[in-house]
Order: sequence, then C-alpha cells, then structure tokens
Amino acid sequence: MYEIDNRKDQVMTVCKVALANLAMWVRDHYFPPSYAQATWKRLLPFFQLPGTITQDATLVQVELRPFNDRMLNRDLVILCTSPARWTPPLVHHPVLWLHSCCAESGENTVTP
Repeated sequence: MYEIDNRKDQVMTVCKVALANLAMWVRDHYFPPSYAQATWKRLLPFFQLPGTITQDATLVQVELRPFNDRMLNRDLVILCTSPARWTPPLVHHPVLWLHSCCAESGENTVTP
C-alpha cells in the first residue's frame, strides 16, 4: 500500500487562496464602487489586459490596450481617471502614470 503525499496539494491551495485574496484586495482598493461585489471571473479580463510598462527612476508608466467591449472600456476609463485610487506604494517612491488607449482625448489618463 502506498502513502499519499499531499504536500504539493496544500501548497497549491495556499497559493490559490493568496491569489484570490490579492484579487479581492485590488478590487476593493482600485476598482469603482460598482465592482464591490465583482468575482474573480468578472475581474479576470482586467488582469489579462495587454499593455506596456515603462519605468525610469521617477516614473512608472502603464499603458493599457482597449477592450473590444464598450462597457468594459467605459469601466477601464473610470479606473484610469481615478487618481485617488491609484496611489499604491511603489519601491523607491516613483510616480505611477496609468493610461488607457480607449478614449480619444486625454481624459483617460492619470498624471502626477
């Protein structure tokens, strides 16, 4: 008879719970109030959104590509235009600049 080694299962469970907790923390701190009850499935498109990140000594610039869905683009613009939400603690205190390509004007950017 073989003994079942479930140590890897326990590690994976801890990792899954940590990832879910991180996603819910991000939802609570950075997303609009309409996302207060959003689940992982609802937030997943935002976490999978392609874009580019450039960094220098004083600035971290995040440029996100738009969604194909008009409602998600509206929510993305709301997310990008809320500077009060975008004050995460960054290493060495650089400024975070969040930009979405989904609006024609500069109203979807957060500048320092």
